[in-house]
Amino acid sequence: MQVEIGYTYDDVLLIPKYSEVESRDNVDLSVQLPKGIKLDIPLISANMSHVTGPVLATEIAKVGGMAILHRFDDVDTLENNYFHAVEQLSQYCSNGAVGVSVGVKEKDLNLLERVIDPEPYKRSLACKVVCVDVAHGHHKLAGEFVNKVSRLYPEVLLIAGNVCTPEGARYLYEAGADVIKIGIGPSGVCTTRIETGNGYPQLSALDNICNTSYVRRGMYDPVFIADGGITNSGNISKALTFADLVMIGGLFAGTDESPGNIISIDGKKYKQYAGSSTHKKKHVEGVSGLVPYRGSLADVVDGLLQGVRSCCSYQGVSNLNNLKIDPRFVSISNSGLKESLPHDIRL
Repeated sequence: MQVEIGYTYDDVLLIPKYSEVESRDNVDLSVQLPKGIKLDIPLISANMSHVTGPVLATEIAKVGGMAILHRFDDVDTLENNYFHAVEQLSQYCSNGAVGVSVGVKEKDLNLLERVIDPEPYKRSLACKVVCVDVAHGHHKLAGEFVNKVSRLYPEVLLIAGNVCTPEGARYLYEAGADVIKIGIGPSGVCTTRIETGNGYPQLSALDNICNTSYVRRGMYDPVFIADGGITNSGNISKALTFADLVMIGGLFAGTDESPGNIISIDGKKYKQYAGSSTHKKKHVEGVSGLVPYRGSLADVVDGLLQGVRSCCSYQGVSNLNNLKIDPRFVSISNSGLKESLPHDIRL
């Protein structure tokens, strides 16, 4: 039996380096993407039904991140939602701050034609970002669909996933994807690993994939998104030592701007959060539950970014590109994790 050793975020700590960063406020958190798209911050809201709707998409775009609208509706509802969302968010769709998700069927191709080309033959680009989003991206159907979309719409920033191996990432990149989404099963509401026995610890998956050699296509190397398992700014910092962007679900699901109402239980406030990797009504590889209410998206993002900027200071770097240069980690035990958390006080 061949067994590999894998690590996730709480298994390790970054080892601080010598630093000359004078102010955390001067750390550059921007990310340059292919197709001329640039984000001010490295955060993407997850394409999940309880996370990203038009309201949250608008807010994450305003603070410099990216939103991906989810695809978990029947095709007629989805087409109507996408079309109106693209109209409503035209400013952000046209500059690449808001994108849409599709599966890998013919109906998804028809959906893209309307969202990307609302006026046939005029090539008026309504949406510049498309995410081909399936549970298992290292699959023939995913590769064929990505290749088709890349040839039909070469001007679109094409995101594809999810994968957790270098072979899977290379497969999607060679099929035509610009951005690879990494993560099989790390989300707090995902049950893929329990139901199927498949997956890979997230931090090691990022390490293995992002440090693999790729043949540059045009001007750009592939870009990587760390998708799932983010519970705090420290996780984001660790992810960004490998990936270019971090996709966030649960932390954003608890904000004012996410879909759904605030629920009060015993004096505490919550919002609903659900996970699903497919359209199946049963065995969806996800669970539904409540997450703490966190207030405004802007405040949540600001707190997360303060942590990332502080990480850069500890690492002696002033931008995210340099954060990826030779990061050093130390493995910690359960006692080390306990030591890392608040302890010996009453909270």
